[in-house]
Amino acid sequence: MVLVDFQTSGKEYIIKQNKNKTLPKAWSNVLANEKFGTIITNNMGGFTYSKNSRLNRLTAWANTPNNDIPSEIIYLKDLENKKAWTLNANVMPDDEDYYMTFGFGYAKGYHASLGIIQETESFVPKDDKVKINVIRLKNTTDKKRKLKLIYYVKPVLGEDEIKTNGYIDLKLDEEKNVIIAKNIYQDGLAGNLYISSNQKIISYTGNNLSFVRKRKPK
Repeated sequence: MVLVDFQTSGKEYIIKQNKNKTLPKAWSNVLANEKFGTIITNNMGGFTYSKNSRLNRLTAWANTPNNDIPSEIIYLKDLENKKAWTLNANVMPDDEDYYMTFGFGYAKGYHASLGIIQETESFVPKDDKVKINVIRLKNTTDKKRKLKLIYYVKPVLGEDEIKTNGYIDLKLDEEKNVIIAKNIYQDGLAGNLYISSNQKIISYTGNNLSFVRKRKPK
């Protein structure tokens, strides 16, 4: 069953679901300051924007609440057995339960599968134009694990993803460990989109079709 638990403290609520039991429509939550924000759903879907949520979407927004199509997806891959899965509940779900906790200014996802406890905390700082994902992984097996983390983003950098599709320049600054996406279709509000990590970025691609084919479940 789907469980929505409002904590007695009144400071947060928890949604428990799985691939067979989920909410009929996306439960959306806004995390934002005056200049930047992101929407995170019960399935860890949503999108991110800067300055204006309609005119300057950094990642894609789909007006399909029944499907809750995400534009930011976090994948994990076991490099030994080659199994891949997502932290999002609606992309490559398994049979285990997914938990989303929403509080004032943060959202936390929790899932345990394949011997790995996976926690993701997302928030937007009070004054900075940045979205932060803190990912905590715990190995519950007696075997050393080697995992690869993959962050998929469908960039827009504008109002309409159809207009900017094919006009987004992508490059990696290896020295600063940051991927830079720029809308070359028009200046507008967009500017640049920066993606970085506290771990070294070892590869990237802007070929969406190639990426999706490689990670399509067999």
